[in-house]
Amino acid sequence: MTLGKETEMGLKELFKANAEDYMLLSFLADKLEAAGKKEEAKVLREKARVEFGHARGIFEKLYMHAGNSMLNEFTREEAEEHVSEYNNVAMKAKAEGHMDVEAMLCAYAEQEKDIAEATKRVSAMLNEFTREEAEEHVSEYNNVAMKAKAEGHMDVEAMLCAYAEQEKDIAEATKRVAKAL
Repeated sequence: MTLGKETEMGLKELFKANAEDYMLLSFLADKLEAAGKKEEAKVLREKARVEFGHARGIFEKLYMHAGNSMLNEFTREEAEEHVSEYNNVAMKAKAEGHMDVEAMLCAYAEQEKDIAEATKRVSAMLNEFTREEAEEHVSEYNNVAMKAKAEGHMDVEAMLCAYAEQEKDIAEATKRVAKAL
């Protein structure tokens, strides 16, 4: 069952909030540990893990209900929104005289572009792999299985036919993943 628009938007906001809290608590724990406050750092790491668990649970629900569309949205956001946001804040930092912040954010914007490009390349690679898996590998397994059968090796035929079915499953799984990207 597809999530309602309000539920989906609410879950996305909760996911972002929990992920952000996890990162903030983890970073603060790192600073406390570096300052020698190991017990305080331990407490924050435990709380960070709880936030991580919340984010993971929410992500799983989102993925279960929105799967492919969620990953497609991620790729689009990486390519369009995140790069734009980094550049926008970088220009504001520059205008305020914070050249170090500008340089950092411009570098991050380039990395965001690279993430979007990598996602596209992985998708193309998976599409090619899926084609090969579905067409060539299954055919090869079946061809050798029929030769084994003709030669009276029913055990080899059975094994290769089972493997051919697994190859089909691999092709289907990679096809779904490629569509998701």
